[in-house]
Amino acid sequence: MQNRRPAIFTAYIFLASMASFALAGGAQQSTVASSSATEVRDHLAFGGRLFDMWYDDIDTNFIPDDADTAEIDGQGGPNNNGTLNNVNGIPIANNDHDYRFKNLLGWDMRGAAGIYGTDHQNKPYILPNGPLSPELASTDRQQWINHINNGTERLPAYGEVLDDAQIAALVDYILAVRDRRLPHPDDLYTLSSSAPKGFILNAGGDAAAGHEFYQSTCASCHGEDATAILFDGGEQTLGMHARYYGYAIAMITLAGEPGSEMGPQLAPELSAAQQTQQLLNLLAALCDRTRYPHGNATDPEVPDGDPRCREYLR
Repeated sequence: MQNRRPAIFTAYIFLASMASFALAGGAQQSTVASSSATEVRDHLAFGGRLFDMWYDDIDTNFIPDDADTAEIDGQGGPNNNGTLNNVNGIPIANNDHDYRFKNLLGWDMRGAAGIYGTDHQNKPYILPNGPLSPELASTDRQQWINHINNGTERLPAYGEVLDDAQIAALVDYILAVRDRRLPHPDDLYTLSSSAPKGFILNAGGDAAAGHEFYQSTCASCHGEDATAILFDGGEQTLGMHARYYGYAIAMITLAGEPGSEMGPQLAPELSAAQQTQQLLNLLAALCDRTRYPHGNATDPEVPDGDPRCREYLR
């Protein structure tokens, strides 16, 4: 996917002030109309990267405490040791969530009912509810800003490490997904307790169109067969990562990779429905194990009959 340095600069102060389009209303909509499609896309993409590994995409000295060691050995943050506090000022332990929103709320923003919940990947750190949970469906933009800024009993108080503009971008991304102004998880994949990693790619992808998109947008960096860059310390190629974790590839394509030169890959003028279609096309294409092979990756390839790719698995 094309290398484009994420735009992290003071323009986000302006974008955060205009981005209350997360709420309905004519005045807010007209404010959005005065901003270019590229500005809006880049603002939301920045929020999407913050939803993932936020400390890799901003200027900070924060390094999360290593969950695999008994000692507290991180860097930065309110306690100067890589931990964050809850709303009561009590440090929240890092039990492998690394203080990433996508880990605490879930990639699909459904908390314990979603892809990281008990019925699927059963992650120990997932919170009970997320932005797409029925219990939080009516939570508005300012309430989400307050939650993230101040924390709750189990959600860290991110106002100690993120500024107002960064929290605004993050919340606007979350609400754009929730309100289907960006691709919605339900339109990309279906949760399944019987599928590896708990998901099955939705039908409707056009693999031929996905191959064309890949060659025009991704191949210059990832190689024509998607083996030029390995993920997770050499474990997987891009094609394998899509077959293992299609939901993650969809989000990274939409928002970019935190801490890298890869920014959002979809054209800014596309509607949410058009973005969803391009993502389904790309994921359908990357399910072809011959065209986008195992290469030098160390993980095993997904086997014949693996349900995650549906009929697109080749």
